[in-house]
Amino acid sequence: MLFAHLGDLQLGVSNVMSGPTESDEQLENSLQEHKVVRGKPIPQDGGEELDRRSFSFFFDECFCDPQVEYTKLLAARSSRSALPLVFGNGAYLGKRYWVKSVSVSHKKTTESGRLVRLEASIDLIEVPGGALSIGGVGLASAARALINPFTRKS
Repeated sequence: MLFAHLGDLQLGVSNVMSGPTESDEQLENSLQEHKVVRGKPIPQDGGEELDRRSFSFFFDECFCDPQVEYTKLLAARSSRSALPLVFGNGAYLGKRYWVKSVSVSHKKTTESGRLVRLEASIDLIEVPGGALSIGGVGLASAARALINPFTRKS
């Protein structure tokens, strides 16, 4: 599998066979079913659902510092920002993704507790281009401001 970049986070390296060990992509269309008195329901096209991607990969001290990469992984999740996904061959699909979830398994440490190898999986969800800015304010920030009762109304 190819390696990829999610923002500043590199999944695998180009000169070592350490790219993602598994990659999944979920593309769906949405439809509504309208019940009728007689006969079968009538489907109506509802457009596309958000694309979802997931990667499983590992970090090992033979090609990187797993602790540093682990910190980057957690920072990507906690930043809650839409990150570009660029594949190792330079392919960029023009989509940005939020890190929805991260699962990490520490596989090996030294006697002193220094991380030697970890395996991780990351779930991404697409952020459509129009949702990235509404009048210069990110959609998530605007939504949080509307929902938060402590936000001042001017």
